[in-house]
Amino acid sequence: MHFAIQKEVLVKALRDVSNAIANRVVQPVLSNVLIEAVDNVTLRFTGTDLDLTIRTNTPAVVYTSGSVTLPGKKLLEVVSKLANDLVSFQINPENQETTVTCQKSKFSLSGLSAQDYPKIGDASASEGFLMPTDILRRSIIQTSFAAATYDVSSILGGVYLLVQDGAFEATATDGSRLAHRREELTVTAPAARKAEGDKETETKSSTATMEKPHELKAIVPARACTELLKIFDSKEAGARVRVAVVDGQIAFESDTHFVLTRLIGGEYPRYHELFPTEFTYLAQFKREELLAAVERVAVMSDERTNLIKLHFEAESVQVSSNTPDVGRAQEEVSSKFEGQVLDIAVNVRYVLDVLQKLNASDVRLEMTGALKPLIFKGEGEDNYKYLLMPVQAR
Repeated sequence: MHFAIQKEVLVKALRDVSNAIANRVVQPVLSNVLIEAVDNVTLRFTGTDLDLTIRTNTPAVVYTSGSVTLPGKKLLEVVSKLANDLVSFQINPENQETTVTCQKSKFSLSGLSAQDYPKIGDASASEGFLMPTDILRRSIIQTSFAAATYDVSSILGGVYLLVQDGAFEATATDGSRLAHRREELTVTAPAARKAEGDKETETKSSTATMEKPHELKAIVPARACTELLKIFDSKEAGARVRVAVVDGQIAFESDTHFVLTRLIGGEYPRYHELFPTEFTYLAQFKREELLAAVERVAVMSDERTNLIKLHFEAESVQVSSNTPDVGRAQEEVSSKFEGQVLDIAVNVRYVLDVLQKLNASDVRLEMTGALKPLIFKGEGEDNYKYLLMPVQAR
């Protein structure tokens, strides 16, 4: 196998797939990146730890076709140090010894046969549907941070994706908070994927009718969601991603990237029932003003409890924190408040998380009592809400 590729293009491809490479492995090949020649002008890079697979296609000049697996982390480290020029790879088919050259630099890497690499299945296009990339990204950004980090293999360690009755929902919770976004979605059913090497353009899609809507229920590991945000860029107008669930796994595919991850099994909580249908108190404030105040007051919050107190009055909310033997902080933020005077204690990290993820300039906070759930919403963003449980403060 012999090919050449621009250094910057190669670095991006390796970075895209490297986070799926296993760090501690029983099979040495899982520490490697699979490099395959798709045709004379395209290379495919794949990384996997068997739970998460990332694959990307990238332009190159392929002189001799073939495939090889090379140590992923070391290859990225080597390539990152090279001059910004064309990088040439020559692989000895007998022992997989790979020579990497760029200008006056020359490296030799020991590869493993591509035959030893796990076979990664493709999700069938007929099993899935197409959706706008920006909707997927925005939904994951505003929910995945609320997933549990203490048990990544449980249902709370993932983001619950639901497509039903023409709507797309993303939800995540760790038991103390819950982030939920709902989008109306014109679900589209993709035409069959073009055969390998077929140069014909894939037919875009046909809109699914409500008589036969697409449905999806999947709990996607938060780690995979983090990688999706890195991989799929929504800057391209009209960009779409194919989503398909096959054999306990979910696949996300664009024209250049493919991400496959195992699903978390289990029944997700009935989260719709957790949101109050009415509220007694309403506070409205400028998001950036409250965010800045909370960030400053957080400096003096107890590192063990991360506790801050919110005191609501007619035209202001007072934010305070206190750490015994260290000190205290207090700040006042202008707000519109409806209801009697109210004091609530919350985890400051959970408040900062939602304020940083909201896009609206004005935020509303709906409450029903000192120990009842708080509901954060952005003004004009009715499709997103964040539930936060308060803390019993002494």
